[in-house]
Amino acid sequence: MDFSWKSSGEPEANADLRGVIGYLHPTQYRTVSRVLWNTRQIEAQLAESKGLVGYSLRAKLFPRRFWAVAVWENDESLQSFVEGNPHAGIRSALKGAMEESWFKTFDVKTEEVPIDIDEAITRVE
Repeated sequence: MDFSWKSSGEPEANADLRGVIGYLHPTQYRTVSRVLWNTRQIEAQLAESKGLVGYSLRAKLFPRRFWAVAVWENDESLQSFVEGNPHAGIRSALKGAMEESWFKTFDVKTEEVPIDIDEAITRVE
């Protein structure tokens, strides 16, 4: 199930932006509900985050796989979000409940936004 792109801000034309793609694979099905609940909290943080251009999500519940892609105005905005709560606390709390997880950054130009999850995955492979 893919969730459509949510725009948060309008970046400057021809700007160099920072993209990030994240992947979570919980070890157990009971962790899926925690991931879904925490996603709502993180979305609330995103709504208040300065420098966010937009984001989208993908959830495949039965294979327990989740992806998120976001585009930020710069590395500082991205880092502020990553280090802020609730994201930092949730990331720490879920760390041991993941079979695999990773986050990778990539460069994005304004005219490439919105970017879908498949394109973001391709960029970091």
